[in-house]
Amino acid sequence: MVVSEKLKEKIEAGVYGPEERLPSEFDLGVLFGVSRTTIRKAIANLTQQGLVTTQRGRGIFVTKQHKISFSMANPLTFFDLAIEQQGYESRVQSLQFQLTQPTVEVARNLQLTHKTAEVYRQEKIYYADDTPIALDVVYYPKATGAALGDQLQQGFTYSTLVRHGILLNAATVSLNSIPATYELSDYLSVPLGMPLLVFNYVAYQGNRQPAVCGKTLSRSDWTCYTAEIG
Repeated sequence: MVVSEKLKEKIEAGVYGPEERLPSEFDLGVLFGVSRTTIRKAIANLTQQGLVTTQRGRGIFVTKQHKISFSMANPLTFFDLAIEQQGYESRVQSLQFQLTQPTVEVARNLQLTHKTAEVYRQEKIYYADDTPIALDVVYYPKATGAALGDQLQQGFTYSTLVRHGILLNAATVSLNSIPATYELSDYLSVPLGMPLLVFNYVAYQGNRQPAVCGKTLSRSDWTCYTAEIG
């Protein structure tokens, strides 16, 4: 049996409990009689399965066994509410908020017809307690970004818009996955190449008027999306 499977059995059996730190790479190598390179490959495998997470400067920890769940049937669920319902404290770190020219896709999603139209682009990290679990890349119509810039830099996207009178009533969404790039692995404190879930969305107000569009890239060891059929 390979090392990752042996470690997985120990985690599932409760030998290493949720949020417990695993032995060091050196100690695991001694325990299993293998090289540190083999141990690192095993840890990378467990990380991709969402069973452990590496915290820089602290070590390797077993993840909590329950994930933050989002229903594809209710795509307007507030991200902060979902985090808090699992017992975590939610917060936002805004990385960027600036006026820019939209891409063709963003202009289409926001139904912008003028070639000189501008939008506000924001990048922000969502936290559950002190763990970065998602990066939200968001585009707002110019009027919205200008009016709510301060608030949007301090809060979660959907809940901030609704709290300030932009009532979202419909959405177009899709879901895919990508491996973490160097930049994303740094933002979300995950290994390079770890699978990330990408939730693409366009949210509407009133009579199908686009209010916001973007994508939320979330850690697969912390989040999941569900759908009920039938």
